[in-house]
Amino acid sequence: MKSLRLIAPALLLLAPLALHSDDGADARGDIARLKEKYANADEVRVTPIEGLYELRFGYRLAYVDAEGRFGFLGSGDLEDVSTGENLSERRRAAARRELMASLDDWDTLDFMPDKTAYELLVFTDIDCGYCRRLHQQMAEYHQLGIGVRYAAFPRSGPDTDTWTAMQSIWCSDDRLEALTRAKAGGFVPERQCGSPSVERHYGLGREIGLSGTPALVTPSGQLIPGYIPPARLAAMLSESEASEPPE
Repeated sequence: MKSLRLIAPALLLLAPLALHSDDGADARGDIARLKEKYANADEVRVTPIEGLYELRFGYRLAYVDAEGRFGFLGSGDLEDVSTGENLSERRRAAARRELMASLDDWDTLDFMPDKTAYELLVFTDIDCGYCRRLHQQMAEYHQLGIGVRYAAFPRSGPDTDTWTAMQSIWCSDDRLEALTRAKAGGFVPERQCGSPSVERHYGLGREIGLSGTPALVTPSGQLIPGYIPPARLAAMLSESEASEPPE
């Protein structure tokens, strides 16, 4: 990606502007030019600010002018000032939903209740204290209709004992039992099966900016870092579902 000169986040304090439509010839020309200039971008889109375009590189976003000369990254998220909505986070949430949809049943270790109201993707580490606490309360989450799909995120990284142990869990004959045993401090025999799941999950977690565990991704794509007690989590999910804006 070409380097971008950063502009101040004060840009977000400008008065609300009319929606920028990509129907015009100018916008189509700008998009074509930006796609050529940033050939490694996965997507180029218009934004609600006329003359400002969104570039997506995997799960990372950048915003640039029509010439691709100026832009802002990182904490300079794009905001709809009239509503206070973080448009960048809405786009990241959509990308996280795509992530959840891309993981099949074999990829994740699923602990689901009989009746599921909410299905969460949870990045976990077997040595993480709060990850263990969450798992110990699985029955309480299930009573509230919350199901958990575990993805592996060994915080110590590749070529570590935790990585090897989590790889062994994903290769076990009874993977759910092996994970439960490991989270209780039990021993899991080392096994290799060629499964790419741990490496894939770890890469996806890094891609969406995880730095710790547990990390919860809700059905709406919201990222919740850290442990949340069952009752509080159920309330958060209900509130989020009620307030979720249309795409």
